[in-house]
Amino acid sequence: MPACSKVGVNVTDNNQDSLGSETPSGGVTKNYYFFVKRSADILFVIDTSNSMAEEQDLLKNGFPSFTSALNAYSSGTLDWHVAITSTDIATSGSGKQGALVAFQNMPANTYYLDTSISTDQANAAFQASVVLGIGGSADERGIAAARLTAEREFNPSTSRGFIRPDTSFSVIVLSDEDERSSQDPNSADYTAPEAIDLPANFVPAIHALDQVSSIPKTISFHSIVTSTQECLDGPGVSMGTMYMNLSNLTNGIIGDICALKQTYQEQLSSLAAKIVNEAKTYTLPCEKIVENSAEAYEQALGGALVKVPSTFIAPNKIVLQNAPPLGSLIKAKFTCLDGT
Repeated sequence: MPACSKVGVNVTDNNQDSLGSETPSGGVTKNYYFFVKRSADILFVIDTSNSMAEEQDLLKNGFPSFTSALNAYSSGTLDWHVAITSTDIATSGSGKQGALVAFQNMPANTYYLDTSISTDQANAAFQASVVLGIGGSADERGIAAARLTAEREFNPSTSRGFIRPDTSFSVIVLSDEDERSSQDPNSADYTAPEAIDLPANFVPAIHALDQVSSIPKTISFHSIVTSTQECLDGPGVSMGTMYMNLSNLTNGIIGDICALKQTYQEQLSSLAAKIVNEAKTYTLPCEKIVENSAEAYEQALGGALVKVPSTFIAPNKIVLQNAPPLGSLIKAKFTCLDGT
């Protein structure tokens, strides 16, 4: 992956008397500058175990609703990448151990789809490629697989160019079982998770790998899994507890793999809306920000600061509503509690 200069920087602002000083909350007020981007890298992680044939077909048939919603919710301004891997990390090969699948109906060695091609062409390529088949490892490890994809992408010698600097990273896992099949110690399928499987380790690991983004990458994990008792009593094999935990940690969406009659269209549209919003979300360089202390301003020509409507997501994210044009310089002002 090509190198990228780091443009986000803590600065001294002579207009802010409190910069660098302690506040009544015990925190430190900081200013941080970054440029507006509207881009998203989206990884689908597909369960290839023996019970997943119907679900893969449903995702295939529902995918056009996903790209349609990405374009509709962003008014055609979102610069997206879409790639595919599988939950199988037990063996090597295409789509295994975090390797990306080469798309069919595209030039050779196309490992991600993007907005440089028509939506119809992207839909056709995804639909021709996403049915990975069954017979893959029964030890499903979607969290670990996504982490391995990131390791490949942040390594210049193995990167396919899918994950970019300063771009949100969204993972969508489709599985009827949990990470490592089941986290019920009483189940015959139970296998103790390793560090790479644990939800709490996912985001810190990606941030540690990413040495090229100017601000911490916004990361989300979305789960189309066995998420209800009704599903578990039906086609679902085991509750997707670890997947759902990671979705909760990253403000992701938890879907229902048993929504078989809807070809996942409604869920995919909701995921697209969430991802568009994430592309307007920026993770600020502070572990914990004082609630309601974060504000955003556009640096206008001539140096004037124009306040940008924004919302805060604990512990350290700011979402720009009605974001300024691409490339606009934004100043975020916030009170940091961790002293970083």
